[in-house]
Amino acid sequence: MEAEELVDLPEKTHKPLERRIGVSMAVFAALLAISTLMGHRLHTEEVVLQTKTADGWAYYQAKVIRSQMYTADAGLAMLQGDNGVSLAGDWATKAGQERKDADGIQHDTQQLERETEAAAQRATLFDASEVFLEIAIVLCSIALMTGSARFWAISFVSAAIGAVASIAAFLPR
Repeated sequence: MEAEELVDLPEKTHKPLERRIGVSMAVFAALLAISTLMGHRLHTEEVVLQTKTADGWAYYQAKVIRSQMYTADAGLAMLQGDNGVSLAGDWATKAGQERKDADGIQHDTQQLERETEAAAQRATLFDASEVFLEIAIVLCSIALMTGSARFWAISFVSAAIGAVASIAAFLPR
C-alpha cells in the first residue's frame, strides 16, 4: 500500500458506520416528526375538550340555578293561597325538569373531563417520546463526530424508550 492509501484507510473504514448512523438518525427523525405532530394535535384536542368542559359546567350551573329559582317561585306561589296552588305545581314541575336536565349535563360534563384527562396523558407520553428521540439523535451526532460506535449503540436505548412512549400514547384509553 502506498502512503496516501494508508491515510485514507481510516476514512474508508468509518464510512459504513457513518452510513448506518446516518440512516438511524433519519429513522429517529421520522419517528420524532410523528411524535411531535401527534403531541401537538393532542394538546389542541385537550384545549378544545377543556373549553367544552368549562361550557358544560357553566350550563350545569345555569340549570341548577334555574331549578332553584323555580322551586322558590313555587314556594312563593303557595303563599298566594288557593289561586297559587296550581301555579305552584307548574313551577315545581319546571324545577324538577331543570334539575333532571342538570343531572344529565353533569354526567356528560364528567365524561368530558375524563376524555380531557386521557388526552392530556396521551399528549404527555408523546412529549416524553419527543425528548427521548431527540436525545437519540444527539447521541448519533456525537457518534458521528467521535467515530465511536458506543454512542450510536446507546442512542438505540433512548430511541427505544421514545418508541415505547409513542406506542403507549397511540393505544386507546
